Amino acid sequence: MMSDQSRMTAEPPFPEEDLQELSVLDVLHFAMSLHQQNRFDAAEEVYQSLLRQVPDHPDVLHFYGVLRHQRGYPSEGAEWIAKALELAPDYMDAHNNLGNIRLQTGDFVHAEQSYRRVIELNPDFVAAYGNLGVALTWLERYDEAVAAHLEAITRDPQPSYYHLNLGNTFQKSGNYARAVQAYEEALARREHDPDAFHNLSRTFYLMGRIPDALRIVDRWLAHQPGNPTALHVRAAYSGESTPARASDDYVRDTFDRFADSFDMVLKHLNYQAPFLVAQALHDMIGERVVDSLLDAGCGTGLCGALVRPRTRWLEGVDLSGKMLERARRRGIYDALHEAELTGFLAGLGNELDVLLCADTLCYFGDLADALLAAHGALKPGGCFIFTLEKLEDSGRDSLLNLHGRYSHSESYVRRLALDSGFAVNSMVTADLRLEFGKPVPGLVVSLLKPGADAVPGFAPAPA
Repeated sequence: MMSDQSRMTAEPPFPEEDLQELSVLDVLHFAMSLHQQNRFDAAEEVYQSLLRQVPDHPDVLHFYGVLRHQRGYPSEGAEWIAKALELAPDYMDAHNNLGNIRLQTGDFVHAEQSYRRVIELNPDFVAAYGNLGVALTWLERYDEAVAAHLEAITRDPQPSYYHLNLGNTFQKSGNYARAVQAYEEALARREHDPDAFHNLSRTFYLMGRIPDALRIVDRWLAHQPGNPTALHVRAAYSGESTPARASDDYVRDTFDRFADSFDMVLKHLNYQAPFLVAQALHDMIGERVVDSLLDAGCGTGLCGALVRPRTRWLEGVDLSGKMLERARRRGIYDALHEAELTGFLAGLGNELDVLLCADTLCYFGDLADALLAAHGALKPGGCFIFTLEKLEDSGRDSLLNLHGRYSHSESYVRRLALDSGFAVNSMVTADLRLEFGKPVPGLVVSLLKPGADAVPGFAPAPA
């Protein structure tokens, strides 16, 4: 597929009357050139002009579908490409791009069908074997996935990503020894590959071989001394120099890289945090519609979509610009902000009725500043609802886990909430998601900022 890194432009293409004097092929090549330059607005205008003239042209339908997908409308993009394939059933590139869209959106069954059709049309299309292996891995058909990856490697052993994806399949299937071999093969071809270093260290962690995991992270840091993910992972594995919270660079880097696959991956992890927060909000305010709600750490907008009907004004804030791009495409937020959470809240003054934070404070060890900033941002009578990973009370307030997120004890959260000026409305235990097939226990916390403006339903529950 063409690159999806885009900068919008208002620069107009040629006027349509000028385009009509050129051949369809010339205009198509012009549109494709704009597309490849990431001049998406201009390319879209030319594609649409062509569709008015030749609505049944397979190439125009195909490339317009690719563009619509890249602009954040994957379902629409897939529909346009499917129209191209109705007219040209043997259009190999269209089958491949349709497979790519299906893979990125989690439609693995149909992605498999697309890639198998590509291979049927051209058995020498190496990338199709690799992508087929990825789809089969998500379908948990690991033996078939390994065979597809090995076919790609046999045909073209040099690209590191074929070995990386083979390692991912072995890791997911629990064959950690073979995963280690595959990741080392990836590093032999691209010695600075951060994904291979990260996945190799994680494999040793899964094997319980923490010294080996640290050894890999140190190799990684030798190549990239300031890599924020490597630094954070090393702190988690070693327990040394544990930061009070994950660095902004680590959070931004993690979620920028995760943005395109975020919703799809979380769907397969039975991700519950947004639903738990939305239910806690309903439990606290009933059917009331508030004036203002901030979705803090909004990500791609999973939580915002659930609570949009509960507020007249919905804002989101997140450190990751790429996650915000995905949230913006949902069209549900009145405003979005790229900023660090605590600093952003500290800049508000008694403005919010509701503050929600789903699966974000797990990147904070010390919650004191965040809770104080939240208290200051809320109106009297406002509520703050958030999730945390639960740390069983053992005399510790918080713990940076080997997976890189913090967990917190219930006693610490209660104490800090009261110290920050909140009343505890409720605090319940619930599973947040699956981590390597096992439920992750969490806390769903509902706090009230007391005040004269408190409304019925906001009163704190008995301790």
